[in-house]
Amino acid sequence: MSSYRERYKDFYNSKEWRALRNWKFAEANGLCEECRENGKIVVGKEVHHIITIEKDWSKRLDANNLKLLCPECHRLSHERGSPLQEFNKFWEGL
Repeated sequence: MSSYRERYKDFYNSKEWRALRNWKFAEANGLCEECRENGKIVVGKEVHHIITIEKDWSKRLDANNLKLLCPECHRLSHERGSPLQEFNKFWEGL
């Protein structure tokens, strides 16, 4: 396994990430934040890094860089040209 893969595996298995991930679920009341902004109530299942950790490793544990999403919104957030990806680009520019 490459050191790159090990680094990410170690991060996602770390106590710090699990604690922050659990905090984000509680902070968002277990609901997809994107759906909620659009008037829908959908269970959030995935914690999304707005600025990916590949782009900025230092933001991996930044609570302000996280969003709880349902699987559909998380998939859309990574699609090129999607509204969520455009939001992510905007956020990165701040």
